[in-house]
Amino acid sequence: MASTTTDRLGLFKATPGTNEPFRVDDINDNWDLVDAYADANDTEFAGLQANDALLDDRLTTAEGEIDALQAADVVLDGRLDTLEGQNLNTRLTSVESVNTTQNSRLTALESVDTNYDTRLDNLEAADVTLDGRLDTLEGQTLNTRLTTAEGEIDALQAADVTLDGRLDTIEGYNLNTRLTTAEGEIDALQSTDLVYDSRLDSLEAYDITVESRLDALESVDTGYDTRLDNLEAADVSLDSRLDTAESTITSLDGRLDTAESTLVSLDTRLDAVEASIDGGTP
Repeated sequence: MASTTTDRLGLFKATPGTNEPFRVDDINDNWDLVDAYADANDTEFAGLQANDALLDDRLTTAEGEIDALQAADVVLDGRLDTLEGQNLNTRLTSVESVNTTQNSRLTALESVDTNYDTRLDNLEAADVTLDGRLDTLEGQTLNTRLTTAEGEIDALQAADVTLDGRLDTIEGYNLNTRLTTAEGEIDALQSTDLVYDSRLDSLEAYDITVESRLDALESVDTGYDTRLDNLEAADVSLDSRLDTAESTITSLDGRLDTAESTLVSLDTRLDAVEASIDGGTP
C-alpha cells in the first residue's frame, strides 16, 4: 500500500496498484484543503474588486478635474482673444499721428507770430525816426522853422498819405482779429493736447494693467500645465496598475477554472471510489 499528495494543495492520492484504501477521512481532508483554497481565492478576488472600485472612483475624479481645466482654458482663450481684438497698438499710433499734426500746426502759428513781431518792430522804429525829425524842426527859428516846416509838412503829408496807405494795408490784414483767432486756436490746441495727454496716460496705465493681467494668466496657465502633466503622469501610472490588476484577475480566472476542473475531476473520482467501495452508497 502506498499514497502520495498533490503538489499545490497537498491532496491525498492513493497510488494505483498498491491496494491503498481511500478512507473517508482522506476524502474529508481533501475537501477541507480545496475549500480553504477556494476561500483564499475568494478573499483575494474580493480585494481586487475593492481596489478596482477605488481606482474607478479616482479615475472619475481625475476626469472631472481635467474637464474643469479644459473649460477654464476655453474661457482664458476667449479673454485673450478679446484683448488682442482691441488693437491697442493701432489706437496708440493714431493718437501719436494726431499729436504730430498738432505740433506742425503750432510750429506754423509760431512762425507767423514771429513775422508779425518783426513787422511791428519796423513800424515802431519808423515812429522813432519821425519823432526825431519833429524834434529837429522844433529846434529851428520860427520863420525858418515854419518855412522848413511847411516844406517838410508837405513832404510829411505825402509821406503820411503813403503811411496811411500802408497803414490801411496793414489794418486790412486784421492783425488783432487774426491774432485773437490764433490765440483762441492755440488755447484750444493746448486744451486738446492736455486731453490727449490724459488719455495717453490712461492708455499707458491700461496697457500696464493688461500686461500685468497677461503675466498673471501666463502664470496660471503654467500652473495648469504642471497640474495637467501631473495628472497625465498619474493616469499613466493608473493605466499600468490597471493593466497589472487585469493581468492578475485573468491569471486568477485561469487558476479558478483549473480549480473547478480539478474539483469536477475529484468529484468524478470520488464517485468512482464510492462506487468501488460500497456500490455507490455515500
